[in-house]
Amino acid sequence: MNHPKVSHRFFFSILLFLSIQISAQDRDSLNREFLFSSANDAFVVWQNSDRFYSFGLGASLKFKKEKLFGLKNLFSTKTDYFFETGIRLEGYTPSNKEVSLVEIVEDTISFDRPYAGLLYGTFHITYAFERSFLRSGALLGIMGPSSLAGDFQGWFHDKITDDPIFDEWRFQVPDQVIFNMDFKYGYDFLPLQNWFDVYGTFDARIGNLYIDATPTLGLRLGKFNKLASSVGMDNNILSNSPGIELFFQSAISGSLNIFDGTAQGNLFNNDFKYAVDALNTLSGLLTQSVYFSSKRFSLGVEHYFTFGKVVPKERHVYARTIFKYKF
Repeated sequence: MNHPKVSHRFFFSILLFLSIQISAQDRDSLNREFLFSSANDAFVVWQNSDRFYSFGLGASLKFKKEKLFGLKNLFSTKTDYFFETGIRLEGYTPSNKEVSLVEIVEDTISFDRPYAGLLYGTFHITYAFERSFLRSGALLGIMGPSSLAGDFQGWFHDKITDDPIFDEWRFQVPDQVIFNMDFKYGYDFLPLQNWFDVYGTFDARIGNLYIDATPTLGLRLGKFNKLASSVGMDNNILSNSPGIELFFQSAISGSLNIFDGTAQGNLFNNDFKYAVDALNTLSGLLTQSVYFSSKRFSLGVEHYFTFGKVVPKERHVYARTIFKYKF
């Protein structure tokens, strides 16, 4: 089994790229936006658990740039566009985390899904149209012990929350380089409504981390911008309105899952001992969110209710908080 060493220069380059973009833009135009997000199943007030999608931390920078690989010239009918680059750390844990000495001696260790840590950088471009938007991009990073996700969770539990430290991270998915491309299309079915809206999105991912497709149907209630410039679709950097957004958003999704590296290990071989036997092909997701957006600041709280993700008939709930600042 290969255990490639991934240079930290890649992630340093991402941070350097962020700083270059900040210095290269007009500082008075509010055409850059910093985003920080944190996801955790412990954020859900009626539970306190670490299982399945256990935690995620991310930071990114959105910006506009006239010349970048000629990407501005695509789609002549677009009304606007922006770029985004960022970095993210994620941790996945099973629900049966404690491994006994007997299991180790008899080699009978099993998990309902394996431990997996991810550390990766992202780059995306979003094109806005009159009543729709298109986003595409890619991620590149490392999955495995070198991601330091297990070390981070152990430090956080020890120093911050005083929760148990999981020694079973030593059984996690082994190191491998990960690369994935993703695409998202969103369409507004009721673009003329001011307080009620129905929209649809379609997401697809392909690479050695995820291969899946997800259609979504959602609604918005409250005061919101057009779909292509709304905080609920992560597009509010395109909003020129000095007013605020404040609305509730609900969506239901169904996914066709072909491959999940966090559960199955390496796409090109199946020698990971603790991989799931068979990935659940069809899964569901219900999302309930509240968003606020002003001229500079944006906040979001999202609750995710997953049904059969990776493990058939299993339910899991986690929440994500988002903070954004335009400058």
